Amino acid sequence: MSVSKVECMASVRGKGNFTIGLYRHLAPITVTTLLEEMPIASRVMMYPGMITLLTKIKLGVEKQRLEYSKGDVAFFAASGSICIFLQNAKSDRPLNPVGKVEEGLDVLQNVSAGDVIQIAGPTAQEAGVQM
Repeated sequence: MSVSKVECMASVRGKGNFTIGLYRHLAPITVTTLLEEMPIASRVMMYPGMITLLTKIKLGVEKQRLEYSKGDVAFFAASGSICIFLQNAKSDRPLNPVGKVEEGLDVLQNVSAGDVIQIAGPTAQEAGVQM
């Protein structure tokens, strides 16, 4: 584990597991807040080229971008949603980039609306989160 990268395990109930790498240098406040809130479980909402997971996290904007590549993970501050891109896309609204799907992107290609995804991070001490 590096200072910037934090590896998180995630699963789609009944369909498989995948790994997300969160990178602090992309959006340090957003990534730290996501780690503090883990484990996060949410139902999948499908949009063209991406899936979103609604959370209760309320944050502001941070280092926002509009263009994302397949496998990128971002946070939509306006709705408190985690967005995972299934293909290269340009967003209508800017999102906080937070990481990338490191392994198991094929698992996400088979999800459907209503599936439950759970993301679990390392313990706060392992992740270097100051409490």
